[in-house]
Amino acid sequence: MVKRVPVAAIRQYSQEHLREVLNTAGRRLTPQREKVLSLFQSLGPGHHLTADDVHHHLKQSGNKVSLATVYRSLKLLVTMRLLDEGEWQEGLRCYELRQGGSKAHHHMICMRCDHTEEFVSEVITAASRDVAQVTGFELTEVRLILRGVCRRCRQRSKATAETLT
Repeated sequence: MVKRVPVAAIRQYSQEHLREVLNTAGRRLTPQREKVLSLFQSLGPGHHLTADDVHHHLKQSGNKVSLATVYRSLKLLVTMRLLDEGEWQEGLRCYELRQGGSKAHHHMICMRCDHTEEFVSEVITAASRDVAQVTGFELTEVRLILRGVCRRCRQRSKATAETLT
């Protein structure tokens, strides 16, 4: 059974929780780190940003943060397990807010508009465990990326084709 990832599954980290997690690891909650994480929280689920996207958003909202600081903050927040990192295309790293619970979630990405739809599938997770057992792999993560054309883009194409005829 396939289920969409519910909005409630996205964690909202309080400033106190962030400070505690970072302090436990011997790190500080800098204003830049807080702004990076707050950006992901404000955008909500289904938003996957590159470091350049994060830098652009922060600059647009009047924050003076260097791209190097954004990269360092993203790397640390992934290490701290507050953000997840994935590779959408070869060499293109995207980040998203880590979701609550332990269910693996997967992504469908529209090749026309880059819309990303998240979903959970027990069938995929179970198949991954079966393959790992047969091959002797120890799984550290299960992530599937499907590429195609979303409903909106297909409808736009259909409407455009009808207009031309």
